[in-house]
Amino acid sequence: MNISNEPALRAVIGDAHPITVDKELDHLDAHARLFIEMSPFLCIGTTNGEGRADISPRGDPPGFVDILDDRTLLIPERPGNRRADTMLNVMAEPVVSLIFFLPGVEETLRISGRATVIDDPAAMADLAVQGKTPKVAIRIEIDLVFFHCAKALKRSKLWDHTTQIERAEFPTHGQIIRDQQ
Repeated sequence: MNISNEPALRAVIGDAHPITVDKELDHLDAHARLFIEMSPFLCIGTTNGEGRADISPRGDPPGFVDILDDRTLLIPERPGNRRADTMLNVMAEPVVSLIFFLPGVEETLRISGRATVIDDPAAMADLAVQGKTPKVAIRIEIDLVFFHCAKALKRSKLWDHTTQIERAEFPTHGQIIRDQQ
């Protein structure tokens, strides 16, 4: 049976504990700032004008996301496959969600807000890595910030080195592309 409204869902899963709702902030606090400064990886979720959802990984050395102030972030756009899904989606529908990961830490940091794509060279000067400054970046105006509990990462054992597979057990990206043609 499909559950199609909140009362039906709450009848099955129960109500959220107030502490899980009350932890939401509309700005970065010291803990969120530190998490972002230490994080080498995030995923950004967007949708296009027709409602098609996308989630895309972003990574660089720790602190690659520039914290402009307690309500604004700047994420560099590095060269890649040039699909530009995230940026095209942001131009169509500016609402985005981010989830930051910190290796070895099982909690995650979730942020949602509104994004724009910028190409201001002065704004991107601080985003250079190994002498390479991005041509564009995604600016996030923060609406919501909160830490997400560790249960999912604990269950998945994502950071447990004993659960990592040998790389040869799964095809390389190149092999996948060749096989799909």
